[in-house]
Amino acid sequence: RDLHLMGVDEAIIYSIEKCDSEELRRKLYSCILVVGGGLQFEGATRWLQYQVWQSMPVNMRQHLENMDIITKPKDLDSSLTSWKGGAILACLDSTQELWIRQTEWKQFSVQLLRERAPFVW
Repeated sequence: RDLHLMGVDEAIIYSIEKCDSEELRRKLYSCILVVGGGLQFEGATRWLQYQVWQSMPVNMRQHLENMDIITKPKDLDSSLTSWKGGAILACLDSTQELWIRQTEWKQFSVQLLRERAPFVW
């Protein structure tokens, strides 16, 4: 399946199924947090829960007691949640080593980004 054409439900399942541990997959399926403003329409949470439930592996359904889909975190505008998380991440001492200075970028370009990025791409 082309990753660029996945629906949000398929992307969730694809991401969870990439995890090695069955216990971790079970935990991830049990509580899914969707940030951003794209799922703020009425019935979106029920629709997403149904789609994920129907498409997830059957053996996972048998061991899962319930599945919570959270699209509206308490006391937060969910369309800004990812931005707030990014702002907090940028201020943490532990992420300062990930910053790339202009002189470093000019010298090493994308190679440096690939080395420092906290994710594989």
